[in-house]
Amino acid sequence: MGMSSLRQMYGLGRLSVSAGLGMARYLYVGEADHRAWRSFLGLHCNTNGLSTEILARAMRRLRPPRRPIEPFRSMFGDFDSAKIGAIADQIRRDGYHVFETRLPAALCDQIADAAKAIEARAGRNPDGEAVTVMAKFDPDHPIAYVYDVPEDKVCRIRGYQQIMADPIFVNVSQAYFGASPALKNVNLWWSAVIDGKPDSHAAQLFHFDFDAAPRWLKFFVYLSDVSSETGPHVYVRGSHRRQAKTRDLLARGYVRIDDDEIASVFGRDNIVELSGLKGTVLAVDTMGFHKGKPPSSGYRLLAQLEYAIPLFVASKSSPQPIPPDAYPGLLEARKSYPWAFARFPIAA
Repeated sequence: MGMSSLRQMYGLGRLSVSAGLGMARYLYVGEADHRAWRSFLGLHCNTNGLSTEILARAMRRLRPPRRPIEPFRSMFGDFDSAKIGAIADQIRRDGYHVFETRLPAALCDQIADAAKAIEARAGRNPDGEAVTVMAKFDPDHPIAYVYDVPEDKVCRIRGYQQIMADPIFVNVSQAYFGASPALKNVNLWWSAVIDGKPDSHAAQLFHFDFDAAPRWLKFFVYLSDVSSETGPHVYVRGSHRRQAKTRDLLARGYVRIDDDEIASVFGRDNIVELSGLKGTVLAVDTMGFHKGKPPSSGYRLLAQLEYAIPLFVASKSSPQPIPPDAYPGLLEARKSYPWAFARFPIAA
């Protein structure tokens, strides 16, 4: 055995020990820490995702579904376990699902009007430091590629609360994970036209996510019309599945990859632009390679709800209270799915 193999084994051993300590912390306090996340990410990249599949199997045993999926009514229609299972199966195959029914335009406009009045974080810091420039979004005079509305402000928007309350998200997540899901975070951001060039810090180059290992879904809600020119989500169909062709890409770690290389590995016919009218909702496994196409005209307003198996859901270290006078449907959803809203208690 050569020295390079020994060094690799030693590195994997250290990562495994750190990951094991993270699991112990999860079992003890209810969430793993950032050091464990970095270890699981290292293992994921060095094992072509095998370690993450093993972790997912373990978490399914630790956090099985709390109850079976029963028929329910949603803003998207009437659903039962068979319909939800079909959506989950499509995500397993392709990595994403586009819901047939759109959210009402009036609801989207209500959220947009509220977002216009809120100062957002202008830009994203690649070094992880807090962005201190706060500004209301002005589509005619943008100062950053992205404006992120603070999460505590997002939770106070009545229309957004209505989206959070919809049972479609928790049920699709449970069917896809095969485990009890938890809402990890809620986001809302504007994407602006600066020069039509991609910004890696704004997730506008191909990459994979790993923020909510071992399994998560991001539900993207287009709150404005999204065409090829206004910044659609772009997804590489099937790239979420572990396969031989992903080994060299994952071995590089958590990096951005250019369009031509993605096309050469997966084929251009598998690179899908997911445009849609206002109210379009996508369910996406962002372990697959994806990006946000930079707008070349207009702007995009996007809401994102992220559900995950709760290994890295910060329900203990960073709870996000919702107001006691929130949309009644959200308060009822907390009662129906308390485990799913553990990070979102009702404010005192």
